[in-house]
Amino acid sequence: MNRQQQFEQLSTEFDLKPADFYFLPLIPLIEMMWLDGENRPGELKILYQFVLEHIAYMDQAAGTQVLSVEDANDFLDRFAHQKPSQKLLTELHNIVTQEEGVIAHRKMDILEYCLDISAACVIQYPYGIRDRVQKNEKEFLIKLIAEFNISE
Repeated sequence: MNRQQQFEQLSTEFDLKPADFYFLPLIPLIEMMWLDGENRPGELKILYQFVLEHIAYMDQAAGTQVLSVEDANDFLDRFAHQKPSQKLLTELHNIVTQEEGVIAHRKMDILEYCLDISAACVIQYPYGIRDRVQKNEKEFLIKLIAEFNISE
């Protein structure tokens, strides 16, 4: 199945909008945020910052406005303010981490934001010297580094 067919299938199954696919680079951040089952204010603040930078990046790359504030708010309502299905997140994650899923220089930005989200909220204090980032978050980060083929 080619990428276009994947998009069409996901659009039909999950009622995705065309603008949603411009927000694919946010998927790893959203996955990181939801790993503990909650969207905490500190995590959302970091996600919102990435959204603003992403919109500016997309507009600059295209030389015109590609995404509106309404597009972003709609996407955030469905992905950040309500937990999306794991199947949808997995399908979108697979698209993002494919070779052509995200431009190479954006991969490091995504990874850095994921690190920030993972460190944004500690569930219980005090924590051990290596417990600032939860085990499942560390595992996700290691997987993402491998999928993005980041070696620097």
